[in-house]
Amino acid sequence: MFKADYTDEERETFQHWRYHYPDTRVMRRFEILWLHSCGKHSADIASLVQQHVRTVRAVIKMYQTDGIERIMPLDSHRPVSELEQHRPSLIDEFTKRPPASAKEAAYRTEKLTGLKRSPERLRGFMKKIGMQCRKVGAIPAKADLEKQEEFKKSVRD
Repeated sequence: MFKADYTDEERETFQHWRYHYPDTRVMRRFEILWLHSCGKHSADIASLVQQHVRTVRAVIKMYQTDGIERIMPLDSHRPVSELEQHRPSLIDEFTKRPPASAKEAAYRTEKLTGLKRSPERLRGFMKKIGMQCRKVGAIPAKADLEKQEEFKKSVRD
């Protein structure tokens, strides 16, 4: 078990950041450190914060070896689509000439960028850049005003 000897300044830091950090995952880390500084065992902390005991021990060890700089940033892998590099040109293209379908958007994207993506992926990307799928409405035929007036008169009578 890790020894819980923290200064008052460290405890105040934990207390502040466990409620005020912008990311909830980092707030949970500070909650773990706060509970550990209060003298709780890692098994008790794990049940209180609903995390695995190994996660609790890893956070405590991470703080004790590397300090607060290691606790704050998140080292999560977030892949970025290759389409993001071509985002401005695709936005320009699709706003000038909106595609009629996701299949057409996939075809035009492949021609512009050389990246082949499925229509479903392109639909998601287009939604991300602010475009919406819209249904094509029927264009009404030209109305014959004389027939319309005759119909109105026949309904009234």
